[in-house]
Amino acid sequence: MIHRKVAMADTKKDIVEQAYDATPYTSHPFKATAPEHLAAVATLFNLKPPGTGNARVLELGCASGGNLIPHAQQNPGGRYVGVDLSQVQIKAGQRRIAALGLPNIDLHHMSITDIGPAFGQFDYIICHGVYSWVPPQVQDAILRVCAANLVADGVAIISYNTYPGWKFKEVVREAMLFRGNKYENPADKLAHARGMFNFMHEMSGKGSVLNQVLEQHATVLNGQFDDYYLLHEYLEPYNSPCYLSEFMARAREHKLGYLADAETQSMFVGNLGSNISEPLLRECGNDQVVLEQYMDFLRNRQFRHTLLVHAEQQGQIRYQLDPARLVQLHYACVVDSGAAAITHDDAGQSIKLGEQQLQITGTVNKVALQVLGERFPATMRVAEIVAAVRQRLGREQDDGSAAVDTDTVVKLMEILIIRGAVDYRVQALDAAYSVAEKPLALAAARADIALDPEFMPTSLWHQRIPLNIIQKLLLPKLDGSHTQAQLVDFILQQEQQKMLEFKDKDGQRIADPQALRTEAGEHVRNALHALRYNAVLIES
Repeated sequence: MIHRKVAMADTKKDIVEQAYDATPYTSHPFKATAPEHLAAVATLFNLKPPGTGNARVLELGCASGGNLIPHAQQNPGGRYVGVDLSQVQIKAGQRRIAALGLPNIDLHHMSITDIGPAFGQFDYIICHGVYSWVPPQVQDAILRVCAANLVADGVAIISYNTYPGWKFKEVVREAMLFRGNKYENPADKLAHARGMFNFMHEMSGKGSVLNQVLEQHATVLNGQFDDYYLLHEYLEPYNSPCYLSEFMARAREHKLGYLADAETQSMFVGNLGSNISEPLLRECGNDQVVLEQYMDFLRNRQFRHTLLVHAEQQGQIRYQLDPARLVQLHYACVVDSGAAAITHDDAGQSIKLGEQQLQITGTVNKVALQVLGERFPATMRVAEIVAAVRQRLGREQDDGSAAVDTDTVVKLMEILIIRGAVDYRVQALDAAYSVAEKPLALAAARADIALDPEFMPTSLWHQRIPLNIIQKLLLPKLDGSHTQAQLVDFILQQEQQKMLEFKDKDGQRIADPQALRTEAGEHVRNALHALRYNAVLIES
């Protein structure tokens, strides 16, 4: 998993700082760490976290601010602070902040170990991809800061490599270090480390445990990830995975308690099947950490995003999902029924929801998913879903079935949460669910692309969005003042200025004016649809 860095004392600090200055971390948003997501998870489990629109947010190991700056752009009433050991990356982030004119965010070149209570109190603390890659004294400082600098009802998130999954990966890491560590230049280090991996992969006996481990890593080491990821994941001086139970024992020393994992679906033992869940529940009782540790063993888990709260908050946590809380949330879901349309009947139908393929039965359930899919990437509350379903089915307001339909939709949302097939928020996500005649894109996305045409803007779901050439050209124009026809004219002008070229099926430039306009119009429609689907367009 991608990670970053923080400071430690003297020589150890210098080693890590030099490594990250030489090979900077690619800094970008991480959806799982968004305060909006942390607040939603806390609410799901019966806590009342701080609001996110004007939140005070601290990120430990912020690199150049790629995960933090988008929040500052979207929430001018919030306050954002990042710290990082790499001066190179902090300066790069500060330059970007100045260019964007953001007054509500500061990045500091400093060590986590230097943060004290006087640094301030924060509603949310983020520490993504740091904890496993620093020595014990810095790990302790991370937990200390999460305890001392977190408000009473705040939420912290720390991600880290975990056992048992990383026990297998350590074989690969140690072999690569054995051959690559003698080289100081990062490129040489990585090249020789890759060579060691390839040698072991070729020479290990087919079917052996070692060969199976190497097979699992072959795609990672041979082109799936960038060099910076491989250097920092496999060749860092420090990489110390731990069990969830060990991590929580350390957290409790700082009077921090377990709330959840950011991937909440991993917490529900029912996803393993009744033959596994029933004996596990009997074994673990009401101890959520023990239960999840057992599941980590069964799944050979490698990475975690753990949400922490002050120990005093734990008495309020309820892991049993309560309908009263479920109706408060706003939901969004990617719905794909394949070639077949969703039918308005009770018959079972296979529907893909995000990455989950589920068999859905019941008319209300199926129509509810149809409605959610049409509204995506915007969110809907249970009451909105029920109203839309009843309207689509032609049900009268006072026919006595509204309460039954509400219960059905609530139960559906519960199932989708447990299966990890739906996103949810405390506040509505006002993404556009259709393309307006005068499309409006996020101001932050327009500012990002105006500053750097090669930059990947961040969506309302806190995910970076790759753009094609048409989207890059269009985005600065999507300020709500240009019609779709005017946007087509603009793209035709760009074509005439050789900024892009439309070709026919034979690879020749389209010369006929009408054919060229038709082609440009199709590309503009596709570009706008993609921006809408990726939550870059908002309601105008």
